Amino acid sequence: MNSSGPPSFFDTIVVGNGALGSSLAVELAERGARVALVGRAHRPYAASTAAGAMLGCFGEVTTSLLGNEYGRTKFSLDLAAKDIWPEWLERISTDDSDGRDILTAKGTTVLLNTVGTGAIDSDNFEAIRSALEANGEPHENVDPDDVEWLDPDPNSRPLRALHIPGEHAVDSGRLLHRLTAVAQRLEVSLVDAQATKVLNDGGQAQGVELEDGRVLHAPKVVLASGVGSQELVDSVDGLGECIPRLVSGYGVSALVTTDDGTQPESVIRTPNRAFACGLHVVPRSMARVYVGATNIINPRPMADPVMRDLLFLLECSHRQIRRNLWSSSVVDVKVGNRPVSLDGFPLLGETPLTGLWMMTGTYRDGLFLSPLLARDFADRLNGTAAGLDLEAFAPERAPLTGVSREETVRTTVEHMLATGYEHHWHVPTDWQEYLAADLKPIYTDWADRIDPDFTPPPELVASSRLHPQMVEWMRTYYANCRARFGPPEKPAPTVGDRVAGAEESLAEARTWTPRQDALTLAAHTLGGTVEELDLDAPMPPEHEERFASLVAKRAERVPLEYLIGRTELFGLPLAIQEGVFVPRVHSEAMVHDALARVEEGAPRVVDLCTGSGAIALAVAKLRAGATVTGVDISDKALECALRNRDDLRDRVPGEVDFVRGDAADPLLLAELDGTVDLVTANPPYVPHSLRMPPEWAVHQPSEALYAGWDGLDLIRSAVRSAARLLRKGGVLAVEHYDVVVDEVVEIVQQAGFGSVTSHPDHEGFPRYVTARRSDA
Repeated sequence: MNSSGPPSFFDTIVVGNGALGSSLAVELAERGARVALVGRAHRPYAASTAAGAMLGCFGEVTTSLLGNEYGRTKFSLDLAAKDIWPEWLERISTDDSDGRDILTAKGTTVLLNTVGTGAIDSDNFEAIRSALEANGEPHENVDPDDVEWLDPDPNSRPLRALHIPGEHAVDSGRLLHRLTAVAQRLEVSLVDAQATKVLNDGGQAQGVELEDGRVLHAPKVVLASGVGSQELVDSVDGLGECIPRLVSGYGVSALVTTDDGTQPESVIRTPNRAFACGLHVVPRSMARVYVGATNIINPRPMADPVMRDLLFLLECSHRQIRRNLWSSSVVDVKVGNRPVSLDGFPLLGETPLTGLWMMTGTYRDGLFLSPLLARDFADRLNGTAAGLDLEAFAPERAPLTGVSREETVRTTVEHMLATGYEHHWHVPTDWQEYLAADLKPIYTDWADRIDPDFTPPPELVASSRLHPQMVEWMRTYYANCRARFGPPEKPAPTVGDRVAGAEESLAEARTWTPRQDALTLAAHTLGGTVEELDLDAPMPPEHEERFASLVAKRAERVPLEYLIGRTELFGLPLAIQEGVFVPRVHSEAMVHDALARVEEGAPRVVDLCTGSGAIALAVAKLRAGATVTGVDISDKALECALRNRDDLRDRVPGEVDFVRGDAADPLLLAELDGTVDLVTANPPYVPHSLRMPPEWAVHQPSEALYAGWDGLDLIRSAVRSAARLLRKGGVLAVEHYDVVVDEVVEIVQQAGFGSVTSHPDHEGFPRYVTARRSDA
């Protein structure tokens, strides 16, 4: 680099010779500016030199990114950057190249494998796919078995994959070399030194002082040196009070020569996970691949790899991507330091010191954004109207959050657990929910101890527990912002926030469908349907306590139907209440089959053990001329059945009545003996010895569930009563426990029935028997 005797006066000084700073220097020089580019030639601590240099924004999409207004703003920058790269590569090309010679990959393949957690990997994979569709970006779903070069350990096999043909990668070393060559050609003064101080005269930047005492003068100084920019901010008294401090996202990557001399054609990667940028393998040259990358937040940059991180990275690569990487050669290990601001978002714009600009803090995608930001900053520095809206990322600002503390803590817990899964930890299966439940109050307490109002991003919540210095910086920054801007307006929890919290609680309680239950309870609380829910709308305060109470009860495994007071069967909305058996969808097929065996007309029907009246009302709905009598021994059940009959008069044309009675009573409905066309029965049929989930065993009435040691007591009684009530040729339909189908068939046959047929339910299990009263 031509650092000997540089001129000392420039139009602009760019501090930082990574991808961002070098691109800006080239852009300014092309517009005729006198530019100094300051930075050590070997770029110590830089993120660019260790980067995988993937030219894509969709592969980096996460639910957290799209669920945060500032994340969406940052994503809009990524979308704008992706279209610039072809032209940019050509602009920085040599005379005999169009710039594409530094591309190393054709497209990106994203894997969803079995290593991560559903709450992160599956959701982020879906977020990537949805973002591709929403923005019209070409992509295709591919069978993982068809992804060339992919050969993971069977324990890490991929479940799904999608290919993004427009997201490539470049060789970061060659890109930086190319930028340096172009800068030299444009007569940028390359200063092989470290800037240690910003010169300030009366609130106006005047240049920088170098570590050897030399001074470079310019009315405009741009700090694009990543984490190193912090030292220069600190050199101006009071400047950084309300600028979120930069810390390091230290990462390790490796260059590997493959044992078999091959490399993939495209980038192969996972979604972002465990506070990192996902595992990715990038082709670099013949028989060589780049493997990246870890991400650990540290107060200051690191120069050397930590053994733990290198071992973890290499272990992941051969287990998750290609097994024979195990026997390949590691030819180089890179360490980079991504610039991470205390609120996790970029620092882009002019500082309170006139003429001093910051172009850093982009965390994981500074290289990708470099041509876009270089063009925009060149416009701003030249006084031209800029095309990007960077107002949110102005360096001096109150912390950007965009999500609630509760959501931040939830994300922190999810990613901490995901780290364990990717390390292949072995814990008892039922400990996982306990660990999550224990971590949540720990991180909530920690966030409260950092500051009562401001909340750092998840990765800083986690890492700050290990770094007291980082906590001190946060508290100082937050106190300064509170004094300058006032306390933050805490974002009102949205319906989506509350649903996510409820889903987490219900998952910990091991309910079967936590997400759907949470949505259903939210819709019930707000007085609408699940389809009508606006997850981005604030949850009205007057509804929060009610919703929380319902979720707490569902977490105690109270049936969802009891909590919302209704269920649906046969398309009929049915009221349901505690103390009444909750009808299930299994009964629908039985009713349809039974009616198909009854002649058209106006049948006389008896429904034994009617409960809420669901089957009786369904028969009357499906056969308009039917006369139906529902029988139950429970006063609560009859009360519920009568209410349903009255509520559904306009939808159930048949005549329905409900009476109190015992299906085992030999005189039950004696006046109907031999006249009934159809008897339906969903009697209690659970064996006393059977272990049931709490939704049944604890919360539903035992007399509606259990029927003796073998579960057949009430079936025997109901079949005997049906044999008495039915006319010759009349039809019986009785529901039963699947494993006793042979016993039920025998009971029905011995009671004098013929045409006895067993039927499966909608899940394929034997669930009910139909039969005809013998003519004999």
